[in-house]
Amino acid sequence: MNNKRATLAAVLIVLLGGLAILAAKFLWPYATQKYEAYKQTVTSDSRVSTTIRMGGDGYLGYWFITAPDTRREAARRGIAISFQDDGGAYAARLQKFANREYDAIVLPVNSYLQHGAAHKFPGVILAAIAESKGADGIVGFADKFPTGNIRDLNNPDLKVVYTADSPSAFLLDLTIVGFDLFHLTSTNTWRVAVGSTREALERARRHEGDMFVLWEPELSRALHEVPELRYFWGSDKFSGYIKDVFVFHRDFVQRHDKALVDFFDVYFTVMRSYANDRARLLTDMAQSVHLQREVVENILQKIDWYDLFENAEQQFGLVTSPDTTPTDGLVKTIIACTDVLRRTGKLSRDPLEGNPYLIVNSSLLEKLVKRVPAVVGRQGGSPVRFTSLSDAAWQGLREIGTLRVEPITFQVGGERLDDTGKEQVDKIAALLVNNYPGYRVAVRGHTGAGDEEENKKLSFSRAQVVVQYLIAVHAIAPERLHADGKGAAQPAPRKPGESERAYRYRLPRVEFVLLEENAL
Repeated sequence: MNNKRATLAAVLIVLLGGLAILAAKFLWPYATQKYEAYKQTVTSDSRVSTTIRMGGDGYLGYWFITAPDTRREAARRGIAISFQDDGGAYAARLQKFANREYDAIVLPVNSYLQHGAAHKFPGVILAAIAESKGADGIVGFADKFPTGNIRDLNNPDLKVVYTADSPSAFLLDLTIVGFDLFHLTSTNTWRVAVGSTREALERARRHEGDMFVLWEPELSRALHEVPELRYFWGSDKFSGYIKDVFVFHRDFVQRHDKALVDFFDVYFTVMRSYANDRARLLTDMAQSVHLQREVVENILQKIDWYDLFENAEQQFGLVTSPDTTPTDGLVKTIIACTDVLRRTGKLSRDPLEGNPYLIVNSSLLEKLVKRVPAVVGRQGGSPVRFTSLSDAAWQGLREIGTLRVEPITFQVGGERLDDTGKEQVDKIAALLVNNYPGYRVAVRGHTGAGDEEENKKLSFSRAQVVVQYLIAVHAIAPERLHADGKGAAQPAPRKPGESERAYRYRLPRVEFVLLEENAL
């Protein structure tokens, strides 16, 4: 019995010793660290109780999140902002977000749709940050795009350098989907995917490629540092697609309501403060990104930031006063981006199953707008107003590119749209209103071979029918549209491997060509 007791005692001593060693190795450093943090807090003015761990990158649109005033005012309210710049690694950012290594992430809507689907969308969009209006762009060596038309891109021999799974990739996909760049859809030999926009900039500096897709501030750096580069195409040519947003983890939203209200109150207040002191904005921003003030001034024209009321009224559809007409622009962007991602094969199906509101939460903005009095002039830019042009003036407009559309069909033997044709024109109208609002549009009818005079008459009549439908049904300004009948004079380019029968079927068509005013 005594031997058993002695053995048991020895075992207990060994166990206790092992626990003591473990405690010394693991628990003591942890306790010491906690105590040191506590000592720092109680012996200073720090009152930080919540740290928001946020993942993003160096895109200048995120600047207000880590601006000096934001960090200072957030800390005064007990919030520390820990912002991690991953250079544009969106898939990894979503993985860390899903694993709770981040409480929030900032990224474009399309990136959250593409990469968030695999993680069942662990966060909700609480606010929109900004829309890119030229902050994402394609630059290239001038000899590679001689006409300046989108068709210059339709060359599989080009080497286009871009950041994989990023806004750069989406800009390329958006261009391919929007316009009939069939050579690019038939092969991927032109693609040169790199890991970050910084790497794409380095390739441009070394002339390793023909075209480069970048975002700010690397876009401006490329144009400044490589004189041979020219700006070709970018997010200033359309709207409603490339919007960056705040996505907070659903668990964080449930547990930290006060901290969220305080953070966004600080964020929007700082934005308003800088907006009223442009000189200080330029100075602080130029210092943080190591660029000249003149360059920063140019970049500012390419980013359309949303303040509190623009978020509430224009993006989340909230009624903030009797004289405002709210629109749910963010939901429209989600739907438009989903469509592009599906058409390019990035998504096999709609991950939200037709319910975009699953990833949107407007309750925080509702609380904030009740705190802040409405201000005059908080709306965004005025809509474009088009004046009438003569036929000669229409001929002088610069062609941007031809939108890619499904066939516009008409009633058999007639010039009236059938139901399928109306559906396709409805889709075009949505693009013209929501995504390409700043362009005039030439609606051009074409036919197959046949009597030249009759073909021109038929093609013009069909183009005119489409124009009238856009005016009558979708209230598109008549001055913005121009009907033209080409007959069989401009046959569609034949696609590689296309059969004679399929080619002839495509010849009768209606095209929508985007046009812009001459610079002078």
